[in-house]
Amino acid sequence: MQTIPHLVLANAQRLRDEPALLRRVDGCWHTATWGDYGASVRQAAEALIASGIEAGDRVAIISYNTPEWVIFDVAAMAVGAVPVGIYYSSSAEEIADMLERSRARIVLAETAAHIEKIDSAAHSSLGLIIGVDDATGDALSWSSFLERAEGVDAGAVDMRLAAIRPEDPGTMIFTAAGHGNTVGVVLTHDNLFFTSLSSIELSGACLSDSTLSYLPLSHIAEQIFTILAPAQVGYSVAFAQSLGRVRVDLPDIQPTIFFGVPLVWKGFERAARKQIDGLDGYKRKIAFWSMAAARRNLATRNEGRTPGLIRRAETAIARRLFTDRAKTAMGFSRTKAVYSGAASADPEGLAYLAGLDIPIRQVYGLSEATGPSSVTRDGADRYGTVGYPMPGVEISLADDGEILIRGRSVFSGYLDDEKATLRALRGGWLHTGDLGTIGQDNQLTISGRKKDIVITTGGKNVCPRALEVLLLEDSVIVDAVVVGDGRDQLGVLVAVGGEFGDDRDAALGHAQSVVKSVNQRFARAEQIRRVGLLSRPLSFESGERSESGDIHRMVVIDHFADEIEDLYR
Repeated sequence: MQTIPHLVLANAQRLRDEPALLRRVDGCWHTATWGDYGASVRQAAEALIASGIEAGDRVAIISYNTPEWVIFDVAAMAVGAVPVGIYYSSSAEEIADMLERSRARIVLAETAAHIEKIDSAAHSSLGLIIGVDDATGDALSWSSFLERAEGVDAGAVDMRLAAIRPEDPGTMIFTAAGHGNTVGVVLTHDNLFFTSLSSIELSGACLSDSTLSYLPLSHIAEQIFTILAPAQVGYSVAFAQSLGRVRVDLPDIQPTIFFGVPLVWKGFERAARKQIDGLDGYKRKIAFWSMAAARRNLATRNEGRTPGLIRRAETAIARRLFTDRAKTAMGFSRTKAVYSGAASADPEGLAYLAGLDIPIRQVYGLSEATGPSSVTRDGADRYGTVGYPMPGVEISLADDGEILIRGRSVFSGYLDDEKATLRALRGGWLHTGDLGTIGQDNQLTISGRKKDIVITTGGKNVCPRALEVLLLEDSVIVDAVVVGDGRDQLGVLVAVGGEFGDDRDAALGHAQSVVKSVNQRFARAEQIRRVGLLSRPLSFESGERSESGDIHRMVVIDHFADEIEDLYR
């Protein structure tokens, strides 16, 4: 069979001198070839064997995107182990929880700050911590870890590779599933291989392509563009210096493939608007005319028509006068496949960027389906929809409108949670917990959600109940409702009783102090940034609570829409 590590090691022979992994050091981009990449994977795999890692063991990674992240991940898969990505800004409490539940044997941590969050004595299974940048305390340096490969039989990795079965676990993704705390999504080697192949078939990616890796690699979406798809065709991956430096690195790389979440695209839109609105005179007129021409050209294509001579001519002029230069400045001069996913994007923002000749395809998917399951197509894009199923994927709707997915991309189950697995996998279909409609043109539109999660425009899936339970531990907070779906930050509305009476300022101050304390237990993307007061407590009679006391979140959001809007002003 073929697996991702099989493909990477084959590329090391087939594409030995082609660029694979690029990293910026002291202002210069340093390139590792596919030959270097493959050699590093094999060395790290041998070091894992020397460290006592067996097939089925889990190894964790806490780091921002780096070549070491990718090398360690692929090496772990090569020896039959299961890499577990942990969000790099996770709190010490979250890290401890995921290490304990995954029973990780080894942790690769990027910085001294990450290492300091790991209490190795608290985890009986944890035997080794490796530091990428720093090796403080009992941690082993990355170079010292690789030295462990010396003396390992040259054929040991190949024997491990040969023993891998398609149904064996290939990786694990921790995510919110809508019924409590985060869960471990177990994806098989076949899930990963199939999705990598399907992604390539759809995008038409090839050896000459490139991408910039910057979104968290603990999420399956970024793994597809950084690890899985490159393994299929051998395109190169550059690693951003940090999330905040993406706009600095993009113009250098000019990637042909780029994936962003709505929060990222909103940032590009704001920056472009500021620059274009600041133009004056004829420059402003040229920019606006060029953007209108680009939108007309895209609209014609999305109607399924080939642009005529006049339309092609004005598009060419617009590109020469304005849009090509704008795209080059942004870093998109070479892009041929641009995607937005993980949350619903703002149609107005998509239309604005289309005026810069950057048509963005909408993607729908979830970790349980190895990422993308449907995507809009060039020539048939409809703002607000998420397009058609990926190659080899089936999508249907249950009687209540729940989106169902079937295919080789569907996961094998949740880690140590048979009840949740049975809830998700029924009758051969993955029950997503999302609601949708399929139009007359057969395009899928997301219309709502059955599962109890909040997804921000940063693409982070958050379990609101986990936050609410902690807030309700305070003796005077009687209700807490976390909001923020489709927003850039989480918010919460609380009802405060006790000694505060009608003093709303004091009640709000108390709620803010409780939120600040609770936030320390979560990663930055899961922290509550906006706090407001409910105008009244929630009630069963109004339909805001069930008989068991559970919050009917959509009812609450409807009833307190004004209070929620006030939070985000």
